[in-house]
This record gives sequence, structure tokens and C-alpha cells, in this order.
Amino acid sequence: MQTGKITALYVRFSYDDGIDAESGSIEHQKSLLRSYAESNGFTNLSYYADDGYTGTNFNRPDFQRMLGDIHKGLVSTVIVKDMSRLGRNYLMVGQYVEIEFPKHNVRFIAISDNVDSAKGMNDLLPIHNLMNEWYSRDISKKVRAMIRQKGNSGQSIASKLPYGYYNIPEDKQTWLIDESAANVVRRIFDLYLNQSFGMYQIARILKAEGIPRPTYHRRMAKGIKVEADDLCVWNASVVRNILQHREYIGDTVNFRTEITSYKNKKVIHNSDDKLKIFPNTHPAIIDKETFQKVQDKISKEIRHTRNVHSYLFADYLYCMDCHSRMHGRQCYLKGGRALSAYECSTYRKSKGCCFHGVPEMYLQAEVLAKIQNVLAFAKSNPAEFRQNISKALEEQSDGSKAVIQEELDKAQARTTEIDKYIQGLFEAKVRGEIDGSLFASLKKTYDEEKEQLNKLIIDLITKLSRENEANEKIQLLYAAIRKYDAVWELTPEVLTDFIEKIEVGQVSAENKKISFELRDNQISVFFWGVGIIDFM
Repeated sequence: MQTGKITALYVRFSYDDGIDAESGSIEHQKSLLRSYAESNGFTNLSYYADDGYTGTNFNRPDFQRMLGDIHKGLVSTVIVKDMSRLGRNYLMVGQYVEIEFPKHNVRFIAISDNVDSAKGMNDLLPIHNLMNEWYSRDISKKVRAMIRQKGNSGQSIASKLPYGYYNIPEDKQTWLIDESAANVVRRIFDLYLNQSFGMYQIARILKAEGIPRPTYHRRMAKGIKVEADDLCVWNASVVRNILQHREYIGDTVNFRTEITSYKNKKVIHNSDDKLKIFPNTHPAIIDKETFQKVQDKISKEIRHTRNVHSYLFADYLYCMDCHSRMHGRQCYLKGGRALSAYECSTYRKSKGCCFHGVPEMYLQAEVLAKIQNVLAFAKSNPAEFRQNISKALEEQSDGSKAVIQEELDKAQARTTEIDKYIQGLFEAKVRGEIDGSLFASLKKTYDEEKEQLNKLIIDLITKLSRENEANEKIQLLYAAIRKYDAVWELTPEVLTDFIEKIEVGQVSAENKKISFELRDNQISVFFWGVGIIDFM
């Protein structure tokens, strides 16, 4: 059937998928794919395997390696056990199956789902992919609920133990002291508190003494051979993290971080009021008095800012016209004075669009004012604020969830009826009650109606998914409003809590001739879930 090019057998397994570990294992998938490929005449088989990677993450090592081979023209066919092995984000899966693979003349086969691009794609495939994504979302919610319950009960939910502790697989809740690492921790506290060494100096001392850094120490403790140029390279941030880790006095600290959603894996560091602290849950390495003295000393440190400017809005800005990302840059005004600003990436690369440069100080003032206005209105008129939010969401949607669900139920019920009618027509034809031409005419009418219904079902499921995502995002905004009494300074944490994105337009015609630092661009601030808030 094939010569030369690779038949890519892609396998993926993750316990997050909730599938049976044996039937879903990497080895079982490999065996199934090899058997299918050999019995159907495929040759030049090559495995691509990602073990332990969730389906919502497409930055998997072997998946990316397979894409690289596809882009090089080395692959003719991709075979998977089922669609969920490729991924559980229906938009991304659709992009690969319907756009990326065909663009490179790659045939795609999903064995269990009876999908073969060489035979034409099933109209219901997007629905199947969406169901896979909803399954992943449901699993994510259940896992997060389980972790939340576990964390609130006082059990440790840390993915890895702090440097200086270890546990055994049979009892992961019992922390034991790793004496060799614990002695390093005690030394770090002593060097900082009693010998007045700074964190950078402590890092240099540990490096000079050849002490493996925490990441490599854990591997070596498990018997893993480590060969690395930076084996003993400590840095000040690692030292600071150890000095501020409350677990060293015997307390369990849960919910230090969280992620926004199962799609967005960005880690958010929680404020102190969200932490759950359970005292005296495991052996202490540092006594409480020493730990408190260290915290007092750290709080009194004079922290010098770095020379390199950190762009506050780097992850939020988009051009209002071409919708490209906007990137930070330093502008130099007359007299050599530097001004931090942002510029449309399309314009900057000379690929079109127009100048959308905006000073950072102008953005800070505008965005802070909008957040303050929203927060003030929500605090002073909570009922009216929620009512207006609900009204805004209703106006944005194509219809309420109940209406969409009702239409979806009707469409799905009608497709079931059509299948029964077609079956009845076939039986009537077999019995000789209708002739072949009438059967063909009636079947064609039903097939055309079913095709239209399938398209409607896909559209309704997509709308329902958007409604669900909007409801999830709006909870982020409500959580931010509960979190803050007032906001007086724009920080990365404040932006993360309130803002989804910011669009920057051009300056008004009358202001184009004034100094760049005084320009007032059109700004659209999109709050989580609701977008632009303009009802105040």
C-alpha cells in the first residue's frame, strides 16, 4: 500500500483520561495499532508515544516530533486508537484533522471511531470531538473538587515535597526528614540569620561546596544518575524560597497556587488569604522562633529593582485593528529619555496594519481607572451590578442556555425519528409495498433533512459550549470583586484577577501631532466573562 513514507502510529495515555489503565495503556495501544496497520497493508511503521500527558495539552514531546516529521513531508498516514488519543480540545483536534493533516497530504485514521479521511470525514465528527472535550472538562472538575476537599481536610496536596523531606509510595501523607538535605536547609537559615550572608552569597557558598541543587538532589535520592553542568548551581531565588517555606516548621500549607481552567494551564499564585495552613502535621526542620526571625529580616530588606524593564501588559495587549499581539519596547524621546511603550507586532514587522504605539503609563492610568470604577460600582450596588452583568451576557449570547438546549433536544429527537422512518421505508420496499424509485425519492428527502439537522446540531452544541465557558469565566470576575475592597495600584496579580485581554486602537486624528507620551489611544478593556463593561 505504501512505500518510502512513514506510517505514524500515535499513542497517548494519561490517568486523567479516566480510562482503564490496562486497555488504555501505551503497550496495549501499540499492539492494537500494529495489528491494524499490518493487516491493512501499511508499511514503514513508526511509533510516537506520549505517556502521562493530558489530552488538553498539545505541547507533548512526541506529538510535536510527529508534527515536525509531517511538516518535513516524511509522513503519509497517522493512525490512532480513537479521536481522544489525538486530543480532547475539539477546536485543536478539528484544526489538525481537517486542516493541518490534509494540507500535508496526510491520511488520518481513528480505528475505534471508524474515521478514515481517505473515505471522507463524518459530519458528526466535530460533535464527537466536542464530547471528548466535555469529558475532559468533567474529569478536570472532579479532580479539582477532590483536591479541594483533600486540601481543606488538612492532607497535603503538594505535587512534590519541599527540599529536606521525602515519603514512601505506600504512605504519601507521612513526611519523613531527609537528613542530608535537612542539614543544608538548617545551614541556609544559619548563614542568613546568624552570619548575615545575603541570598546571593549563600547560593555561591553552596555552589563552591559542591552541594547538588534541590531538583537534582531528588533525582539522586531516587537512584537516578545525574550528569549536568549546573548540578551544583544554586541561585538566590531558590535560597529565598527555602527561607520562606513555612513547611519547615512542621505546618502543611495548601492552595499556594491554582490554574485558571483545564484549558488554561497558567499558574496563579494565591494571596495569603486563600492559603489553608494546618499546624504541626509533620516533623519540623526549623524551630518556629528561628523561622519568624528570618521572615522579619526578609520583610525589612531593601529590594533593588533590576535594570531590565518588566512589561506589565505583555500578556494582555492586542491590536484593535489586526488583532495581533502588541509587544513592549523602549522608545527614546528627545534628550535621550526612555519611555516604556507597546507596539503592534504586525506593524513592527512591516507586514501591514498601522501605528498603534501606546505608552505604558497611559495604559496604567486607563486600566486602573476602569478596574476601580467596576469595583466601586460592584461594591456599592451589588444587586444592580449582577443584574447588569446577566443582561450583558444575555445580549452577547445567541439565546439563553435553556432555549439552545431545547432546540438541541428537538433536533436530536428529529434525527432519531428520521432514522426510524428510513428503516420503515426500507422494510416497506423489501415487502414490495413501495417501488425502488419512490423509496429513493423519499430517502433522498430524509437524508437532506438529516444533513441539515446535523449541521444545526453542531452549531447548537458550539453555542452551548460558549455559554458554559462564559459562565465559568464570569466566576473569575466575581471572585476578584470579593477578593479586593479597593485597588490603588496596578500589579500583575490585579491584572490576572480582573482582565482577560486589552485591545488598543489608534489615537484620535487631532492628537496625532502631539508628543507621543501625551497621546490618548482608544482602549477596550475586556473583563473576565463579560468583556467590555459599559453599563456604569
